[in-house]
Amino acid sequence: MAAPSGIELSEPTPLLRWLENDPVGVVLGSIDPIEMWGLVAISALARMDGGAPLRVSLDSNSRSCGFARAVGFEGVLSGTGAQGTAPGEQGRTVKLARIQRHSATEPPSDEISRLLVPEPRFEDTRRTLYYVLNELLRNVVQHSLDPLGGIVGAQLNRGGRNATQPMVQVAVADAGLGIPASLQSRHRLADARTALEKSLWPHISSAFDEGETGSAQNAGMGLFFISEMTKLVGGRLVIATRGATLMLQGDEDFENPHGIQQLLSGVGYPGTLVAFEMPAEAAQDYDGMIETIRERAAERTPRRAIHKWLSFEAPPEGALKFVVRSTGVEDARAAQRFAEEQLLPRLVKRQPVALDFVGISTCTQSYAHALLYEALRLAWARKTPIFILHAQPAVRSTLELLENYALGG
Repeated sequence: MAAPSGIELSEPTPLLRWLENDPVGVVLGSIDPIEMWGLVAISALARMDGGAPLRVSLDSNSRSCGFARAVGFEGVLSGTGAQGTAPGEQGRTVKLARIQRHSATEPPSDEISRLLVPEPRFEDTRRTLYYVLNELLRNVVQHSLDPLGGIVGAQLNRGGRNATQPMVQVAVADAGLGIPASLQSRHRLADARTALEKSLWPHISSAFDEGETGSAQNAGMGLFFISEMTKLVGGRLVIATRGATLMLQGDEDFENPHGIQQLLSGVGYPGTLVAFEMPAEAAQDYDGMIETIRERAAERTPRRAIHKWLSFEAPPEGALKFVVRSTGVEDARAAQRFAEEQLLPRLVKRQPVALDFVGISTCTQSYAHALLYEALRLAWARKTPIFILHAQPAVRSTLELLENYALGG
């Protein structure tokens, strides 16, 4: 089977069908156009320190080869390129980079989103990209089981199919076990297509059994949030894994809240590949979007508790206050350690504590979960509220959703 002559996210199946056939090699110069997600998909399978890498030839002066060289494709394959993120051309590309297993995901997510969207007037676009990147990278480092980690890349597309509406595109890929195998041990799944469809439900994860709403490490909300963001920004999402592919197109006119979704069986990726794109310059309302997603998730979350143990009022005199940004909590694992060492011991003793979110505009569900999931359950058990200060609207929505499912499942 011949390699596709062009790679665009609007038509992902030619590349995916070709990769599913386990090709030996590809002449990159024969592909035009090629988008960043295509380079990410190919590079995750072509790393030279892998078992049987896909061989890639860049022996031409074609546009695709020039683009690949410019974004560090060769260095990523050989392992001599960036192990974290690396600058590309600010406001246009972010160089391909390897993300190692067990790495922190917040710093590279922040760096990539700021490189790709540097203008303050598009801050809500940057916050959305940060959220998406952080969740995708977290899936790689925690769940893929790929010993080489994953590949991430991003670009701003202004030409070709995006000539009239520039789009920002981010992509993450790994050559790990894939979504169906990851979920199979804890969920009733008939096939890869069912597994992929179910992965977009809230509270679906390989970290806890079906019917539960989270473990201490995982909320099972990442792909649900990303898919809902796709619909709300009029973007595009492709998730390809072993045996199945999901394509979701948000309605650019925002008349269809569900977008257009297509699930394909027998078309997949040898691992997991996720590509997300959204309008680069459209007006966005990040806070409103997070609140809408919170409401949609709450509708699908079982609730058995009605008491509220997060208090957004002033704490009592003598409460110990932690300013979240100055605690050294920079990623989900650090947040969980902070909870175990600082919050839980005080809640056991019914000592009031307050968390000050001053200066924090974006808080992913994964981060909030790691920080407060066990603390909220203990607060309920010990009848001791946790006080929250200076939570911006999107942060408050995230925390309220966390409380809803932490006490409901």
